[in-house]
Amino acid sequence: MDKMYKRVPTSIEGVFLIKAPTRGDQESIMVEINPLDEFGRPIKRRGIFIQQKIQLERFLEVMQESRLMEFMETLDSMAGSAEKEKVGTLEI
Repeated sequence: MDKMYKRVPTSIEGVFLIKAPTRGDQESIMVEINPLDEFGRPIKRRGIFIQQKIQLERFLEVMQESRLMEFMETLDSMAGSAEKEKVGTLEI
């Protein structure tokens, strides 16, 4: 039984095929989405792992939400803020 994850690059930049350790006789295969930096390296240690088309569709819906971009712009402007307080659900 293979106990190692294997990341295989694809012809789509920033998209990798992930072969996960097997469970019993069933192989686990996923797609990792992890855009590349200017040096061709993944920008994060781990990207977004997707096993089914519906998961990709849902991620895309959330990422296309205009309020998400506004929220990220606000976070960028707050970067470096030392304020550390516990927050519940944030209304955006």
